[in-house]
Amino acid sequence: MMWLARATRTRLAPGLLCLSRRGAASFGTREKLQAEYQRRIEEGQLETDHVQMRVIDFLATTLDEASMRSRSMLAEAKRRQQEQEQKQQKQEQEQEQEEPVLAEASVQGWVGRPGWVLPIRTLGAGNQSTVEDHARVAEYTARLAAENAQRVRKQAGHSRSASAALPAQAAMPQVAAAVPSQPASTPVKAPSRQQVAKAPRRSVYLHGPVGTGKTMLLDLFYQNAKEAGLRTLRQHFYEFMLGLHRQIHRIREDRPVEVAANSLADDIDVFCFDEFQITDIQDAAILPRLFEVLFLRGVAVVMTSNTSPQLLYSGGLNRHVHLPAFIGLMAEHSTVLGLKSSVDYRRKAEAAELAKASSADAAGEMSHDAFLAGADAEERLAARWTAIQAEVGCSATELVLQLPMGRTLQIAQSAGPACLLSFHELCGRDRGEADFFALSERFRIILLSGVPRFSGLEDADMVRRFVKLLDLLYDRRVRLVVAAAAPLGELFGAVREEVGRGDMSDLAWRTAMYSADGKVGLNPQAVGTLCEAVRATERAESRLREMRTRRYWKSCADQ
Repeated sequence: MMWLARATRTRLAPGLLCLSRRGAASFGTREKLQAEYQRRIEEGQLETDHVQMRVIDFLATTLDEASMRSRSMLAEAKRRQQEQEQKQQKQEQEQEQEEPVLAEASVQGWVGRPGWVLPIRTLGAGNQSTVEDHARVAEYTARLAAENAQRVRKQAGHSRSASAALPAQAAMPQVAAAVPSQPASTPVKAPSRQQVAKAPRRSVYLHGPVGTGKTMLLDLFYQNAKEAGLRTLRQHFYEFMLGLHRQIHRIREDRPVEVAANSLADDIDVFCFDEFQITDIQDAAILPRLFEVLFLRGVAVVMTSNTSPQLLYSGGLNRHVHLPAFIGLMAEHSTVLGLKSSVDYRRKAEAAELAKASSADAAGEMSHDAFLAGADAEERLAARWTAIQAEVGCSATELVLQLPMGRTLQIAQSAGPACLLSFHELCGRDRGEADFFALSERFRIILLSGVPRFSGLEDADMVRRFVKLLDLLYDRRVRLVVAAAAPLGELFGAVREEVGRGDMSDLAWRTAMYSADGKVGLNPQAVGTLCEAVRATERAESRLREMRTRRYWKSCADQ
């Protein structure tokens, strides 16, 4: 499993792990977080913000809760190990039969898997929605039958006797009663108060505009969690979903989502999830169940997003089926915090560095030259490519990059850890997160030529792919040099303007017309997903501003 491989690298030796976990609560976690936050303020990376200070306080509480859960799990694991040893001494044959074999596990009892749970609220979301739909149909049919019966009585008038009118009146409840109020299949029953105890809020959902310091706070929390000896996993949304889908595909039993979620909960104490989002029906069906298992298992989840929980998957297909229960779970198990700072730290860092580079004549030090715009952008990019080849000591050669599902990407110019690619090769064709992830795994410096000025909804698919590419390169700390047809502030302007002034019916028609692969449009309900993707261009622009700075290039070298 991709995430398990990541999580394993954060573990210590068993003896040291136990020692560090026992002392996690006494390490002064709150003081460490506050001191690190104050240091970044003094260095100018952040500004004093009362909301961010409140976030630090909640993150420290989350870390303490995770440490308590970790110690509890260690004690429980020790107890189970002792019981298992005693059982093995008495009945070795029975012990072999009870080994946790995935293919033979019982879904109802999770035989051989102590501590595993099933989701309760999100698992029955589809059934509950079906019940509600059937109830609405039954109510409408009964009302229609009653109106028809009343109309018949009025038409009969005084020509009918009172005794003849009684059967018509009696027929109304019979028609309504004949319509089933619920489907034949029995929905998942809601748990009673005794079955599900109210759990403490161990998790944090951090949302806000781009550039407000969400990822920086997440990384600060992640580093402190590792130092506390907790089994910690930090992944970007795209990277995690790639690993999750591969794992689900490999599981050969019922409820693969729940099996994957419980397996993940077995191996981590803290889960840091950057850029959480829901943009398609597949993720809308999977993620609520996965996170409910993590919440029920007591995993501390800290996630960042540009969208508040109530607005996730706005306008998406069948949103009413999957999201309401998930939003309720978020409110129950997470502390939802909104960062509404007017400061965009990426813009601020970019402006300060450009001013410094201009005054010191330091344009050649990998600062604003990482984003090239204008008539001579391609020539300057070619000069940078020549300089990078000399720096890495390799000449450009052709390379075939292996992609998932047996596919390949032909790279005409590759030199050691660097490559030169065209925008059309990456974003003008049907490529996705898996391709971009493979690219970020192979190369540490990428030069991208031919980035156009996006003109409108006809470029929606290219915009979506470009945003995903930037998200993965930024998260993987890959250096990027771009040659664009327009200044950074004008790159996505036409798309935002067109979506902002279009009405829903026009957007639905144009989305279906311009969506080449069907992931953006093909029905009016997907307009919300399109708008979400367009809003992501603000994040892409903000990240491009940071990726052009020397500070970002230095952070890439430190990886």
